[in-house]
Amino acid sequence: MNKAITSFERYSLLEKKSGKSGIKFLVGKKDDEELTTNDAKRIGVKVANMEGEEKKKYVGIINFLGASCNIYNELWKNYKRVRDSKQKEE
Repeated sequence: MNKAITSFERYSLLEKKSGKSGIKFLVGKKDDEELTTNDAKRIGVKVANMEGEEKKKYVGIINFLGASCNIYNELWKNYKRVRDSKQKEE
């Protein structure tokens, strides 16, 4: 079974079907609420602190947003900051 997501429409459908697994869920937002820059910072930190398959899933969702999205830039910036500080501690 091929689960590759090749378009935004397929991503949106997957997010709706998944219920409480989207990035908005990480900060308690509902589907009809918009993410803010502060939400993006919190999500980036949360994802950086995750492990295993769950982390891979959220990194994939973040990467799918694309670099032209302001929310993506904040998510990625905070993810990398926490990830890099964790690597220095090890």
